[in-house]
Amino acid sequence: MNILLTSIGGKTNLIKYFQRALINEGGGEVHVMDSDGKAVGRFFADKFYQSPATQATHFYQWLLNKVEQEGIDLIVPTRDGDMCPLSSIQTELASRFDCQVMLPSAASLEICINKRAFAEWCRENGFESLPELDLGSLSKQDFPVFIKPRIGSGSQRSFKVEHWERWMKVRESVLPSDLIQPFFALPEYTVDIYIDGNEQVVSVVPRKRLKVSHGESVHGVVDCDSTIISEVSRLAKKLQLVGHNTIQCFRSKDSVIMIEVNPRFGGGFTLGIEAGADTPRYLVQERRGLPVSPPKTLVEGLQMVRIEKDIFFGGDSSEKVWCFDLDGTICTESCAYEDAKPVVRVVNRINDLYQKGHTIIIATARGAASGKDWRELIESQLKVWGVMYHRLVTTKPYADYYIDNKSVDVLEYL
Repeated sequence: MNILLTSIGGKTNLIKYFQRALINEGGGEVHVMDSDGKAVGRFFADKFYQSPATQATHFYQWLLNKVEQEGIDLIVPTRDGDMCPLSSIQTELASRFDCQVMLPSAASLEICINKRAFAEWCRENGFESLPELDLGSLSKQDFPVFIKPRIGSGSQRSFKVEHWERWMKVRESVLPSDLIQPFFALPEYTVDIYIDGNEQVVSVVPRKRLKVSHGESVHGVVDCDSTIISEVSRLAKKLQLVGHNTIQCFRSKDSVIMIEVNPRFGGGFTLGIEAGADTPRYLVQERRGLPVSPPKTLVEGLQMVRIEKDIFFGGDSSEKVWCFDLDGTICTESCAYEDAKPVVRVVNRINDLYQKGHTIIIATARGAASGKDWRELIESQLKVWGVMYHRLVTTKPYADYYIDNKSVDVLEYL
């Protein structure tokens, strides 16, 4: 199974979680595209394509050709600007190449991307939303207010105006199409919700936004507020959303006030996954025609802080000793050991290191809990998969986490 993530930029976490989902569900490749040939995401994916800009006249034919050539099974848009172009050829992709796009219907998408249309839709369908103030009749009593473009993402051209004096200085920069709304100092939530192909809610993870930077949560905490879960679920079903969606809302004492819907993965999506709702895996399961495995429980109170992380590669070419885990690293996991399949990208990298003179050790915890000896099967599998190595260690203890000053995440392994 091949998955294509659009406008990848630096969204390396999204690549990692889809790679993990494929490792857990029988294997496959994560392909990425971006109009910027230097997008850092290219280092982490199985394949990278420099694409035309979505507004280019030849973009559609380029994408159709790429889907056919590479056997793409699922396209996941990651940027608002990708969604309308992909929506326009969604039916053609499905009928010609059996390729699905994680997008709702064109009518639902139009409501999602237009903030004014979404607010009106909410009022018409019994959901509380932010009222809109008229540009021409603002008075001192209306402040503070929040101004944002009718269509846009993140914090682009979105800002708070504290008082009338400030308004006098910035009002010339406000467009007639912009939304002007009352500023509410209320707890703000981002909610990750997954809707399956049968329009059933699979998972809902409300994340309280504790700190925001450029429109994205950089510090959040899982807060399973039952009223938020109920209202967001009702909205998602009414709007006929599909797949992974990100919904923002305020929580007042008595109600949930809807802000906007993004029918894609948001910046802080990792917190929802680590809390128990593995939505990339749900997408893979659905695309394979398998039943989706919803979370039994969520980790209430789990926090996430997003930080910068530097990754180093190249440079020192001296011979080293490399120790690799087996299940979930060299081969797929979450299956019977006998049914495991190789992760080709990792096997190729191991073999490259071996051929350059590095020492390769494979360490596994298979049998650590049961006491069963899996060595014969492992040696047979490594031979069939063509893995080159020097030593196999089967006495690695089982643990949920391994803390090591020399550890490297396999999904960041360059």
